[in-house]
Amino acid sequence: MNSYPRTLFYLIDVLCNEKCSKCGHWKYKSQKSMIEPKNIIDFIQSINSLKELVFVGGEPLIYKNLVLDIVHSVSPRIKCTIITNGVLADKPLIDRLVDTNTHIVFSMDTLDKEFWRFVRGQDTYDRVFQNFHYAISRLNPKQISVQSVLSKETKTHVSEVGKWLDSLGIYHSIQDYVSDGFGGTWTECEKKRVDSNAKCHAHQYNMSIMPNGDIYTCFQQALIPSCERPIGNIVTSTFSDILKSDYFANVINKMVDCNLPCKVLKCNIE
Repeated sequence: MNSYPRTLFYLIDVLCNEKCSKCGHWKYKSQKSMIEPKNIIDFIQSINSLKELVFVGGEPLIYKNLVLDIVHSVSPRIKCTIITNGVLADKPLIDRLVDTNTHIVFSMDTLDKEFWRFVRGQDTYDRVFQNFHYAISRLNPKQISVQSVLSKETKTHVSEVGKWLDSLGIYHSIQDYVSDGFGGTWTECEKKRVDSNAKCHAHQYNMSIMPNGDIYTCFQQALIPSCERPIGNIVTSTFSDILKSDYFANVINKMVDCNLPCKVLKCNIE
């Protein structure tokens, strides 16, 4: 597997500074058992095939200094993508990302200030849009995109977000709302039927790191029968040791025929 992984997802913590109605992760307390920056940086740099590092949460920018340390250690060889609600994507952060191989994905599901409170559970509209416009002024347009989540509640709003972004020349991606595993209260536009013949490609490209350093192929790996254990831990396992293990091979084989509902998510698309 000389080309594995292509993308590494790093879940720094489940802690979040918003109270979005689409997600229940903000109800969780900090994991607190976080790993040292040197450990994550050394592990990332040991993966020659890696093309992209994706920071996810919770809200990864709660740990802004850690994110910046990692970005400046692995860029430009590895593209760093930060998926953020935008509250902490402020001027000092953006200024430090200029001239790095970084992409910021802002989460925006509406342009309506009142509906924003329903989506986010807090009145952060002005702050997020101020940060977004500053990012546009400082970064290359290719370094910025917006992701919206499509549900019955947001359908008309997402369409308006798309039209606005088209006028700015900013890429807009739309993710279907999936109720399973996120603990939100939104309604799927239509229940996605998992095509048993469709293959999940996450096993070919993706690897995920948890706050305590545990490593999984994807965040849903533990739901696959006989794949509950992590494939390693960045403190106790080297990347080469993980690839050589029989357990890793078993997990990959199981994922080839994985039929979980998360197959509709974009991380699983070839």
